[in-house]
Amino acid sequence: MRPTVPVPFVVATLTAVLAGCGGSSSDAKDPAADSGRSTASAAPTVDPATVCPPKLARGDDPDGHGFGAQEDAQEQPTLPAPERAWTCRYDPVDSAQTQGGGTELAWVLHGRAAAVAAPELSALDDALQQVVPFADGSRVCTADLGPRWMVVYPGDDGLVGVVVDDYGCREVRLTDDPAATPPGEGEGDGTVPGVLDGGADVLTALGLGRG
Repeated sequence: MRPTVPVPFVVATLTAVLAGCGGSSSDAKDPAADSGRSTASAAPTVDPATVCPPKLARGDDPDGHGFGAQEDAQEQPTLPAPERAWTCRYDPVDSAQTQGGGTELAWVLHGRAAAVAAPELSALDDALQQVVPFADGSRVCTADLGPRWMVVYPGDDGLVGVVVDDYGCREVRLTDDPAATPPGEGEGDGTVPGVLDGGADVLTALGLGRG
């Protein structure tokens, strides 16, 4: 929600309650088998009950409102293909007041992690390959507010998190450790720092979002 057009900061009250994405996990065909890309390691033991942290990690916050990284990413990520994945929804909650009297948000987990169904993994992988830096001048976002969704899956060195705004430009921020690395500051497992485009494709692939 950081519009590049000169509109005032608006914190809108959420008016729709979104249902968590359901589904069951099962063995899936390797979505990167024919692409030459690496697949995410299946070695790490993942507990679905704790795969998503209670809150999104907080780091640098240039606008002071809790949205995190604002700079455009300068390179395309090389995310591994997911062999299994989970989705988690995070709702914005007023946590403090800025010095200017505005609202500072925290992003709090809503419900539980939901496993991505095996038939959806290929479509998810295709969407992740479309997560790229914004074209120059194209990042013009509306001043609305909604939840964020995080897709979590095992990478080569741990868990990868793909955080997508379900509002505005559907911006994407990546984390190489969902429990510790703030979205937009990831650098391991093919992640890159900064804000990326392509979030709408990720949400569509998973049947998530407000449209």
